[in-house]
Amino acid sequence: MTTQNPNRPCACGSYAFEVLIHENVGGDKLWQQKTTACTATTQSTFAPGHDAKLKSLLIAAGVGGHQVRQVARDTVVVKDALRVAADLGWEDLVREAIAKGSS
Repeated sequence: MTTQNPNRPCACGSYAFEVLIHENVGGDKLWQQKTTACTATTQSTFAPGHDAKLKSLLIAAGVGGHQVRQVARDTVVVKDALRVAADLGWEDLVREAIAKGSS
């Protein structure tokens, strides 16, 4: 009898945003990717405490005015940090933290 592993990747690991580090005179841009660096698996949506990791990432993106990218298999969705937070039910909390400028 084979047993299936009910664990799946933690959802926080599928979100990221990029910060411009440098642009040269030729217009080439160097970006740094910001993520939660999550490699956890879970039976639910988030590993314990990882909803907070994602909230922090969204706040940092919002404070910096960066678009957030979510990658799910071969689909990439790019949204404003507040729209991502709203989709997850965290809009008010994230909006307040962005307004305070904290991450």
